[in-house]
Amino acid sequence: MNKSRFRGGKSMHYITACLKIISDKDLNEIMKEFKKLEEETNKEEGCIKFHAYPLEPSERKIMLWEIWGNEEAVKVHFTKTHTKNVQKQNLTEVEWLIKSNV
Repeated sequence: MNKSRFRGGKSMHYITACLKIISDKDLNEIMKEFKKLEEETNKEEGCIKFHAYPLEPSERKIMLWEIWGNEEAVKVHFTKTHTKNVQKQNLTEVEWLIKSNV
């Protein structure tokens, strides 16, 4: 068994999401919010990696790549102030999402 994929006997959680920008705000302003989210999320217990990356500016989409130590850490992430602050701004909506816990 590859122990690097497991924490405490539980499988890691991988999430890839494509977010469509629905706000009229400038892409740079939106990315400032997502970079703050990225910085704070990477400090969370159970977060292995959280990265927000814009696609081509004309597409107005943001990719999220996330690796979590367990499902509970993902659930706790959505209760955090920094996550709620971005969500309440209605900057994006999920276009598609893939989860894996291999």
